[in-house]
Amino acid sequence: MKSHFKKKIILFCGLILVTFVGFAQTARQAVQASMFHNDVNSQAILQKNLNRILKANIDGTPYFDESFNSAKILPIDKVFFVRYNAAIDEMEVIQNNDTLLMNKENRKYVIKQNKGNITYKVLENPEASNDEKLGYYIQLTDGENVKLYRKDRKKFVESKAAAYGSINETRAKYKEQKSEFYIEYGDSGTVVELPRNKKSIIKLFADKGDIKNFIKKNNIKTNKEADAIQLVNYVNSL
Repeated sequence: MKSHFKKKIILFCGLILVTFVGFAQTARQAVQASMFHNDVNSQAILQKNLNRILKANIDGTPYFDESFNSAKILPIDKVFFVRYNAAIDEMEVIQNNDTLLMNKENRKYVIKQNKGNITYKVLENPEASNDEKLGYYIQLTDGENVKLYRKDRKKFVESKAAAYGSINETRAKYKEQKSEFYIEYGDSGTVVELPRNKKSIIKLFADKGDIKNFIKKNNIKTNKEADAIQLVNYVNSL
């Protein structure tokens, strides 16, 4: 009698475990499915971009790193292979032998790339045009009050036909743009460009101690990454 009762308990616990595991897997699959664009237009953007690369007479690529690198995408507990497309500001992910674009509208995902120990976040820039408000930013600091990010870009420049013969003819190319630096207050999810003008910097951090003397003493130039990091770390120390 006791043996029969024990078997029932074991069977019941087994069913609960199977149900829980199945539910967890289903939930993870649903979350993972929401990562990607599921509309044809978004994937067409990627295909158009790839077709450009395959054409002759194009200098450079839209990537700073052409290889796909392993990355943990949070909150999913799984490793993916990703690469950042700096020309169209999209994250490409290999999924079931296909290359898909992550859906930036779903802003909860954080990409932690193993190579280079790079963390990408999707943040909103209210000052950008509508189609560029959401973008990928590389996190440089993790302060409680202010966080610093870097925005890397590449621009596709069309070829230019020669006016006469081959004089002044230019080939199509992907041109690297100057990196820009942005700050996020707390975990607001929005960014503000870090000014290069010293007066604007002082105004931005007007309530954060003697920023003016700190900038002067350390010869801070916010177009330099090391200086921008130094400044933001100082602000967080106040």
